[in-house]
Amino acid sequence: MSTFTGLNTMVRGVYINQLQLNTVGHNITNADTKGYSRQSVNPTATAAEYREGIAVGTGVDATSITRARDIYADVQFRSETAKEGYYDMVAKNYDKVEAIFNDTQQSGIENSLQEFYKAWQNLSTNASDSASRTAVVEKGKAFADTIETASTQLRDQIKDVYDQIEIQVTDINQLLEDIKNLNKIIITKEADGATANDLRDQRDVLVDDLSKYINVAVHENEFGAYQVTCGGITLISGVDRLHLDFAKGVNSARYGVDYGVVDYSVSIRESQVNFLPETGSLRAEFDAIAECKHYIDDLANMSAFMMTTFNDQHKQGYDLIGNTTALTDDLGNTIYGSDGKAIAVPDTKNFFGVTGEEYIYNYDDLNKYTYITIRESSGIYRKDERGEILKLTGVKLISYMNTNADFEEVGGYRYVAAASAYDNNDTYTANMSNEEMQEHLIDWGGRTADGTNAVYMSELFNMSYDNIISAGRANVNVISKYSTTQNTVNAIGGLGLNAYYKSEMTKLSVAAQAMDTNVSEQALIMDQIQNWRDATNGVDWNEELADMIKFQKGFGACSRCLSAMDDCLDRLVNNTGIVGR
Repeated sequence: MSTFTGLNTMVRGVYINQLQLNTVGHNITNADTKGYSRQSVNPTATAAEYREGIAVGTGVDATSITRARDIYADVQFRSETAKEGYYDMVAKNYDKVEAIFNDTQQSGIENSLQEFYKAWQNLSTNASDSASRTAVVEKGKAFADTIETASTQLRDQIKDVYDQIEIQVTDINQLLEDIKNLNKIIITKEADGATANDLRDQRDVLVDDLSKYINVAVHENEFGAYQVTCGGITLISGVDRLHLDFAKGVNSARYGVDYGVVDYSVSIRESQVNFLPETGSLRAEFDAIAECKHYIDDLANMSAFMMTTFNDQHKQGYDLIGNTTALTDDLGNTIYGSDGKAIAVPDTKNFFGVTGEEYIYNYDDLNKYTYITIRESSGIYRKDERGEILKLTGVKLISYMNTNADFEEVGGYRYVAAASAYDNNDTYTANMSNEEMQEHLIDWGGRTADGTNAVYMSELFNMSYDNIISAGRANVNVISKYSTTQNTVNAIGGLGLNAYYKSEMTKLSVAAQAMDTNVSEQALIMDQIQNWRDATNGVDWNEELADMIKFQKGFGACSRCLSAMDDCLDRLVNNTGIVGR
């Protein structure tokens, strides 16, 4: 082996150990850098020189510097991060909804419902007391106000969520743009065969951040660029990407208008196709909006119950005036019995709504929602701006549920119907005709102390439809009078008002608790995956220090060897062949 070859071998040894020391230093200084992957030099023996049948080693060279990365761990991390983002966002929304329906305070819906119920109970035993009648009106007004307040808070919550969605869309677009730009830089940097490790780490951090918002799948092409997809939609392909737009959505009868908000949607700008990820915080925001609308529907169902079943029972009673009026059909024509006489009904006002209007409960079996139509005193159904029969739904229905303004007049307490206008016969059925009902109509007779109808009114709070039927009382006909479906007895499904509200609140509590459990369990999963990731790409100080000592000694050994070879060469050149000078 020539002296030159030996020197070159040692030079390579010095270089490779210095490169490894530089890499160790780079690892140590970036130990706390977000998303940094531990790097290592990949050395390989250089080609041997063959001399006189002997293969002489020529040293070492670095083929590459690679980063430690577990692709499968990355896939799992991003998948679980999307779930974590979804659970966290849904849990936060549940917390806000629970705050709206906070019944631990003395100002919630349950409290006002109970106060309204107690007022009717008290009226049933103090029917001639003006204070008891006034209390019923005031408690009814308070109950309507709490329903309206909860509805307003839910609408505000929906608007806040849409604001958050707009921010998320902006963040997602920025992440997509940054990933695309890094794709372009990485392709350029790696054109000569090098690996842009630090740039790749930056890109992976961006993809990790993106996975919090939406579920993503990542594939690397032959040029080192990422292709990022979500639900089959390719958002990034090399140096090209799609853009997300946050735009006003369809404002139809069931989406937006009835909930008192303007609905928005996210779409792909290039194709105008709606974009809705399978999971992630963006999907959670849209699900949160749907959840808030569900509870608005619950409030609307309660309001519909009060304006139909509750009002109808009230109108089966006598107020302090005790008048009757002729029953009319849908065209406003008087209805006559088989005896040729007009069928009489109590001339009692609506408790909720407006005097002279009749509120009719309907249920849309196809789209599964409750609505109310209004028949005016003329017998004509109220029309909307399109000339179609007006359907009160959602927040419009809720806002319509106010105590009758006539109760606010001086002496308005007189219009509260505490006495029953029908006898307590046990022959009532759900299909009794108006003429058959008239047979059970009893005269007013100045029964100011009769609180029977107040009892029937209070039963609507706690008794189910089946129980009221078995009791054989007059309100049985009211409950089924306007049912338009065999599956739904009334706006709250045949339950008592209190039972319906508690049932929905129980569902809310159970769902919120289940989501909190999901959040806790997901946090444990994320810890496991993060530890898995760190075990591969994390920087271990002890390992790096051990490597530093090893490479430092290697550097020193090669340097010493290089110095020794230099001394030999010096001796050969300067101290030999001097005999005979």
